[in-house]
Amino acid sequence: MGAIPGLTDPCMKRFREETGAGDPAEYFNYDFRTFSLTSKFGGDDARSLHGQVEEGTTFDEWGIGHWAGGAEGTYEKIYPPLANVETIGQIEALPWPVLVDCDAHCIEEYHRRGYPVFGYAGSIYEWCWWLRGMDRFMMDLVLQPAFAEALLEKVAAYTKKLALASGRAGIDVLCFYDDVGMQSGMQISPELWRRHVKSAWQGVLDAVRAEFPRAKTFLHCCGNIAEIVGDIVDLGFDILHPVQPECMDIEQTKRDFGKHIVLCSTISAQRILPFGTPREVRAEVRRLKSIFAPDNRSILCPSNMIQPETPWENVLTFIEEARAGRG
Repeated sequence: MGAIPGLTDPCMKRFREETGAGDPAEYFNYDFRTFSLTSKFGGDDARSLHGQVEEGTTFDEWGIGHWAGGAEGTYEKIYPPLANVETIGQIEALPWPVLVDCDAHCIEEYHRRGYPVFGYAGSIYEWCWWLRGMDRFMMDLVLQPAFAEALLEKVAAYTKKLALASGRAGIDVLCFYDDVGMQSGMQISPELWRRHVKSAWQGVLDAVRAEFPRAKTFLHCCGNIAEIVGDIVDLGFDILHPVQPECMDIEQTKRDFGKHIVLCSTISAQRILPFGTPREVRAEVRRLKSIFAPDNRSILCPSNMIQPETPWENVLTFIEEARAGRG
């Protein structure tokens, strides 16, 4: 999953129990390492942006509230801080996230050991609807586009700042996360996405390429996004994750775009890994490897974080088969 750890918290506990180790990247010898800059809320009290929230709610760098009810390895309820704002001025008044000074010396050590470093570098569309609420942001795009553009501009400006700071820290692959798909299709029309979101991404990527022409860019975008894969290629992203196996055709996507972008050949974290047998996991990994064997332009990985229901045997089978045949 690029810069995001590939194991949910329950799976990490199982990993530690089974191996006695603390770091899956070291234990399984991943082909890369990860390091991400951190940021915090820039105002005095993120809680003040909200009305009543559930006890145990935490707040991120934008002041967005997250509550999972004590559950592990699951998606949480989101409290959007801009849900009830009515003016562009109120959007502009939202405190900016603040980057936190952190020790990035491990990047140099990873490079010394020969590993490229992947790091989280932000979002645009996804952060916008987390801030505004999905229903409101979608209505804004249609009914008050100037309002939506103000939010997109603010979020894209911070993503640009985070991406450039990540490049200056020495991170090699800047990982962006921007889910815009459902398994049945796009969340918004491709036309709306191109008009508002694509142009915002263009500004971020242009700034990255101007300062760090050798940096690589990774986009995580779940769902059936077949209608905009060509646009993602056109923007110049270097890596696309996932080509979601539940709703997209990896072979067709490879034929259409495989010469222009590195496609993650993804094994289903929704179906095969949690509910398949080790034999089915092995067969799927072999199938994916065969698709990309002619040019090896792919990263073999799960389609999302490995879920709590996943049998440990399936994790080991995936790793074993992924390694098979490597020199």
